[in-house]
Amino acid sequence: MRPSQGMSIPRSGHGVVQRVAKRYFGDTFVYCAAGSNKQEHCGCDAVPCINPARTFAKNHDFGLQTSSGVPILPSERYFIQYRSPVRSIVSNYHLYKKNHRDECARADWESFALREVFYWNRFVDKWVLGFPEEAASPLYCSYESLLSAPEARMREILAFMSDAPLDDEAVTRAFERRPIAPRDRLAQFEYYDPAFFRMLEDAASERLAALDLPSFEEEH
Repeated sequence: MRPSQGMSIPRSGHGVVQRVAKRYFGDTFVYCAAGSNKQEHCGCDAVPCINPARTFAKNHDFGLQTSSGVPILPSERYFIQYRSPVRSIVSNYHLYKKNHRDECARADWESFALREVFYWNRFVDKWVLGFPEEAASPLYCSYESLLSAPEARMREILAFMSDAPLDDEAVTRAFERRPIAPRDRLAQFEYYDPAFFRMLEDAASERLAALDLPSFEEEH
């Protein structure tokens, strides 16, 4: 494998990419998930990872919520994932609720969403629209493109990570065990509110247009 750094907006499909890549590359896949305390992962939260054997790493650059976040290093190869803001924010809120059950009322949701759309804008500005020319060209993958052409996109991603031509049979085996499909329905969200969602999208409208991402009102 060629070591690469994964930078992603939460709920953009990183998990399924990681699992398919692990099945394809086997023991050569050495993973770092920022903040993880699982024994099989390094969780150093550093870019680059402190483990010299690391071949793939995950980081959401949450420092952008309050500062400039982690530096973009010319020495790193970046795989960058993003997703339309409303759907990524709603999906991330489901995770947030697990650790903040006592706070989860509509007002908490709205505060969370407004913080998240600010972070979403800063992530897109830094990692997608403003990526420096002097750094190695990253591989970009939107969640929407991963859903629309999962096998084609996964082959592209595995080829980016690989230091050898892909083994087509091994790719097929790795992919068959993990179908890629959306897990949640936006209309079932407990605080579903098209007017509020449109306000969130308005705050990100220029970036949505630049990335050609669908509105929350469009089905995948």
